[in-house]
Amino acid sequence: MYEEAINEGHRLKASWIAEFTGPGKKRILELGAGGGQVAAAMADLGHDVIAVEQAPTLCAHAQTLADVPRAGKLTIVQASFYEVTLHGLFDVVCYYDGFGIGTDVDQRRLLKRVATWLSPTGSALFEIGTPWYAASVDGRGWRVGQAERRYNFDADGCRWLDTWWPLDHPEQQVRQSTRCYSPADLRLLLESTGLQLQHVKPGGTMDWEQRKWLPVAPLGKALSYVAQLRLIH
Repeated sequence: MYEEAINEGHRLKASWIAEFTGPGKKRILELGAGGGQVAAAMADLGHDVIAVEQAPTLCAHAQTLADVPRAGKLTIVQASFYEVTLHGLFDVVCYYDGFGIGTDVDQRRLLKRVATWLSPTGSALFEIGTPWYAASVDGRGWRVGQAERRYNFDADGCRWLDTWWPLDHPEQQVRQSTRCYSPADLRLLLESTGLQLQHVKPGGTMDWEQRKWLPVAPLGKALSYVAQLRLIH
């Protein structure tokens, strides 16, 4: 899915820039940019975007999108966002679909770096998974093409476990573990990082009875939320 075409979901995330930070051209840093679709959609809106991604194959796909003329400039940087060196400050730093991989120590380390990249009036936009949704889908599994997928919830670690394996080959499981944070948890995580929580925008949720994605949900039912972070002055 990280090498798919730009779709409505990517363009929705690109629209969050104006929703949270107002109109006008922005200098944007996207962390964990994947295949570059959201970064390209933001560039289509006239923003200048630096997209940081570590995986070589995803960077290669993102570069194909950067090679297409767009209203704003799109630059792809292959690097770890824990190690990358960046020049200048950014109006927006965004991280979608990935925050929570690693430990709380890892998240704080990243947040401290984000604080050094933001302009004094800038915003960080982070998409964060909720523990209540992860708990509600514990044990739910289904088939996806020629693979099986299952959700589990580690209540002690407050982590969402997403496991995939080829049909009839459970011994080949691949698992992603993501730390979930309520807004209250996030405020605690932000202590000593130089950032504060400014605003929370709930995301959507899945209606499993009808197998239908609902794009708008109350915070207490949402799969994730967008956290707007600002510098502490």
